[in-house]
Amino acid sequence: MIAILMTVDVPAGVDVPRHTHPGIESTYVLEGEAELYVQGQPDMKLMPSGAFQVPPEVPHGIRNVAKPMKLSITYIVDKDKPLLTLAPA
Repeated sequence: MIAILMTVDVPAGVDVPRHTHPGIESTYVLEGEAELYVQGQPDMKLMPSGAFQVPPEVPHGIRNVAKPMKLSITYIVDKDKPLLTLAPA
């Protein structure tokens, strides 16, 4: 397992498609607003200073990006697997 820390910018009007990761995703919202959807959980409004965690291999995405977003994300993943895999609709 390895840890990856990154900052991700999501422009306003862009949706992050449904996808999975091979490990835990922990995210902190630095800027912006949107809606997070995680399979099996209620949708969550994302706002600055908010945070969320997604378990391994659980489909999730972001939609309705109202303002440009900046996210600080930490992944704890298997180094031999792709970081992101698109999930079927």
